[in-house]
Amino acid sequence: MKNAGFILLYTMLRAVEIRKMQWSWVDFESRLITFPIEVMKKARIHVLPISDQAYKILQQQYEISGDGILVFPAIFSKKSSGMLSPSTLNSMLEYIGLKDVTTHDFRATASTLLYEKGYEEAWIEKQLAHAESNKTKASYDHSKHLKQRRKMMQDWADIVDSWKIKIL
Repeated sequence: MKNAGFILLYTMLRAVEIRKMQWSWVDFESRLITFPIEVMKKARIHVLPISDQAYKILQQQYEISGDGILVFPAIFSKKSSGMLSPSTLNSMLEYIGLKDVTTHDFRATASTLLYEKGYEEAWIEKQLAHAESNKTKASYDHSKHLKQRRKMMQDWADIVDSWKIKIL
């Protein structure tokens, strides 16, 4: 469960995307996670560059669940999907003392801090898998900004790690 929480923090993913994440989508060599259309809120492929920290956590998680389909399977699930329940990640936050925090708050915090650090709107919105509101631009601009987003996500992961040091 701890690994799922850190991946949530380091990647800016939605909780449902963490719950549905499959090993076949994780490319360790290119350090990308590619979410297929079927699982994304806006029904389009989402390519996610990951930080060094997220990479290491995924490697650790592979030792735990790499022989299965899901990256973060439910341990005690009786459901055929084997997926974490929708409330699991928020319950984890409550358990560690963050009673008024939701998983979505991590996305908002990351977005806000990255905007304050001067990162491009297009990069942040791509990382959040938000749809382009300008329909014309959406029709013509299919860039993924992977190089820039990879640096941005490394900066974000380093910020998260600096919080861990202050908390400990």
